[in-house]
Amino acid sequence: MRHDTKFKMNHFLKTGLFIVVLIQHLYFPDKGWTEPIPVFVSILPQKYFVERIGKEQVKVEVMVNPGESPATFNPNPKKMSLLSQAKLYFSIGVPFETIWIERIQSIHSNLQFVPLHNNKHPATSHDPSHSHSSNDPHIWTSPAKVKVMAKKIKETLVRTEPQKEKYFEANLQAFHDDLDALDGDIREILAGSDNHRFMVFHPAWSHFAEDYGLEQISIEDGGKEPGARSLQKIIEKGKKLGIKVIFVQKQFSLSIAGKIAKMIGATVREMDPLAEDYLANMRRTATAISGVLQ
Repeated sequence: MRHDTKFKMNHFLKTGLFIVVLIQHLYFPDKGWTEPIPVFVSILPQKYFVERIGKEQVKVEVMVNPGESPATFNPNPKKMSLLSQAKLYFSIGVPFETIWIERIQSIHSNLQFVPLHNNKHPATSHDPSHSHSSNDPHIWTSPAKVKVMAKKIKETLVRTEPQKEKYFEANLQAFHDDLDALDGDIREILAGSDNHRFMVFHPAWSHFAEDYGLEQISIEDGGKEPGARSLQKIIEKGKKLGIKVIFVQKQFSLSIAGKIAKMIGATVREMDPLAEDYLANMRRTATAISGVLQ
């Protein structure tokens, strides 16, 4: 009797275990996944891009923290230490990389660097003379260029974890769909205006302007504040064009922009190309620029 009871109990436990395993297989299939891929990027928008493709299969660290400028950034010892744990580094062409990427490579020889800024970007259908994007590293302000970057991110992640190819591909397609929707929304927001000029302190929106047939007028020239003669020309141009808003970034001093705004009867408004919430930020940007084009 005791043997029969023990047999039934063992049978019950085995059956229960089989059911649990079956449920896990059906509803939580084993993908053979390992720990998340440790990744480093230079700026916050890249973090969003990589996480859209890799989701929970990547762990992304960012070099430039919120409020810091990629033009003047120097990594601290903590960041340099974290780099030793990373497998991939996606660079994007911002100024600090010119010096620091080579130094980082010499220290962390096993870290794979993947440039996202050496791609051939899709041609645009407007007159490129309206902006000077060739000297502007802020390529992510163009949704079309982000689509190219996203594809390279996916290809890199697949090379790193080939068994997850279908997963990364599905995530890429969903992100591309969102970028296409963003592009359509921006074009709709900017439609219907005869004015195509907007003024900024730091020329971070050349690629955006190029994509959408706009002209960016920059106060800063070659990374430097304008001299007395250039400043006077900017003031005269601002008055002539009826500029009512000067867009600035929180990473830069507002004093020069504030003085020019006062001289031409304009206001100063913040517009941040380094925000992490990329899709929402680009819609906010389009809406802000649309407001000064009317």
